[in-house]
Amino acid sequence: PAREASVVSQFMSFVPAPQQANAASTNNAPVNSAQVPAAANAEAAISDQEVLFKIRTFDVFWVDKGALMYKDGIAKSFDKETRKAVVVTKQKSSIPLILRDMAPPEGTIFDPARKWEEEKEARSQAERKEVEELAQATKQAKKGGKKSKEKKLSTADKIKESNAEQKDLKDHQRDLQKLSNLKSLKALQEASCETIGGKIHRMIKMLHLAVSDLRQGAVHASEAEVLDILWALEEMPAFKAADKLVSAEKAQKKEEKSSDKEKKKDKKKDKKKESKKEKQDGKSTEKKKIVLTAEAQALKSLFKEGGDSRGTYKDSLKHARKILSGKDKNLISFQLTEMADRLPPLSRYNRKFKLED
Repeated sequence: PAREASVVSQFMSFVPAPQQANAASTNNAPVNSAQVPAAANAEAAISDQEVLFKIRTFDVFWVDKGALMYKDGIAKSFDKETRKAVVVTKQKSSIPLILRDMAPPEGTIFDPARKWEEEKEARSQAERKEVEELAQATKQAKKGGKKSKEKKLSTADKIKESNAEQKDLKDHQRDLQKLSNLKSLKALQEASCETIGGKIHRMIKMLHLAVSDLRQGAVHASEAEVLDILWALEEMPAFKAADKLVSAEKAQKKEEKSSDKEKKKDKKKDKKKESKKEKQDGKSTEKKKIVLTAEAQALKSLFKEGGDSRGTYKDSLKHARKILSGKDKNLISFQLTEMADRLPPLSRYNRKFKLED
């Protein structure tokens, strides 16, 4: 029995069971014959709780306490009875240090309040920059339309520019050739492009494949996949600028057509009145022609010619935007239920995290 008790003591928990004190106090109290059955039931309940408590805690037998401790200097004391100096080595637990080292580095913890302040500051700086650019443009316009003399480039600079343009053109053609050979969504996900135009082409092609699969009722297709690609595409600054220029050029052409029709109708009226109106509103009606950048021209040709037997890229983009506009009322619930593993930075298409209003 003594050997069994020593074995049991080895398996005691670090923290004493809270029921032991209650059990000791009940043992010292006088026992009533009426309280015997109640005491037996209480002891059974306490024993069950002790078993659960011991199962859910660490045992001394399995833990090496010395491995968790480290030396922290010495403490000297003098024993008056034995007339001897006693030296004791101080020890401290290394668990606080372990927990400290397990913590994430400073600045990596996501704090919504701090992130939102940074986002507001970035937005205010962008707004200030736009206002300054607009003010400079108005000042130049008020100067009387004096054309600023363009600096003449040296022959070396001209050669450098032409070489850079040729390199960009070759890289873009290589990207287009690479993308033309890829026919599946998975292959496009794993592909990489060097130029900005190639990256936009890749995203639009992936969007077209996802929308086409969704229209045909493919098993692996989903609206979450379409919206994931659409948001990643619209987050690209180059696509935003190019799409804005293409739509602005389209609107300008539409206005010109409508103005030409109005002019043809007005020719039947009095020519004198027409000439007076033209003199008064000649300067106000003149508008600068929108010049498309290289990315905008590539996007325009992609919308015009890009596509396959299942449809065009332009129609796929319209369909994706239609799906997004149809989810305005329950967009947040759709994101939480259907896109919990797709929102940035978890999305496979967009790793950038940005706070929204």
